[in-house]
Amino acid sequence: MLDKSDKELRGTFGKFATGVAAITFVSSKGLKLGITINSYTSLSLNPPMILWCLDKVSDLYQEIINLDNYVINFLSDSQKDVAHLLSQKNDHSLESIDCIQDEKGIKIKNCIGWISCSKDKSIDSGDHSILIANVIDYSINKGNPLIFWESSYRSISE
Repeated sequence: MLDKSDKELRGTFGKFATGVAAITFVSSKGLKLGITINSYTSLSLNPPMILWCLDKVSDLYQEIINLDNYVINFLSDSQKDVAHLLSQKNDHSLESIDCIQDEKGIKIKNCIGWISCSKDKSIDSGDHSILIANVIDYSINKGNPLIFWESSYRSISE
């Protein structure tokens, strides 16, 4: 166990810039929901797999951990409002966000790319779960990524 404060450790972790993504899905109650993440990484090209992490105290934890399919949307630097909206507790509705839904899932319009995924497994670790998924389909679009650095959303041009 570390002797330093959680705030100091969070500040150290925050020195690593990450992209910002939104997980979108249809809930068990048929609601179109999403959540902002910055813990995505590619895992394997053969077979194509990704992973991301979810805080166990997330208000969507039980819903997401049981999902079979979802979409990871890579947000553009013009989508700070989407990232902020979907990071709020107890309000993850996609109602006010421009999306397209088809057989592959819910995709946020104007994102710089998306990956449709199917659940492989989850691993319980510390205060998070690591979710591993198979890539079903994907698409890329033009634009610059939204970045999360030092606890703020930023553009790579900043």
